[in-house]
Amino acid sequence: MNNRFFALLVHDRPDPLESLNTALKELSVETYSVRTCAEARRLILQTQPDLIFTDTCLPDGSWADVVDLPEKFGSPLNVIVVSATEDVQLYMSVLERGAFDFVLPPFERKGLEFIVRSGGEDARHRRKVRALAELA
Repeated sequence: MNNRFFALLVHDRPDPLESLNTALKELSVETYSVRTCAEARRLILQTQPDLIFTDTCLPDGSWADVVDLPEKFGSPLNVIVVSATEDVQLYMSVLERGAFDFVLPPFERKGLEFIVRSGGEDARHRRKVRALAELA
């Protein structure tokens, strides 16, 4: 990939996010992991990630809480929910709630690269549009 993206990973279980982290690093995506929604909340404004990958369950919330974070802070970025198992109902809920995408292992390079590139470029484009609107 030509552009380097930064992704925040929100999880407190090793599976499946650790294998995702390995796959992201192979795509030259910089990553930083936090364990809770509260930690993610603190880091979003400081680090301006392009993407957030979140586990379905967290010690202080769920994927839905993480999906809501960008809107609360007005920070254009995309949230991708990561599940260890295939669940069509969860997939539909995730997309209806406003997540950018839903992924599960195995994290194949071509598919993951497409998700990272489209999600990262979309977030950067929305930031640029927002910055230009604030200047006007």
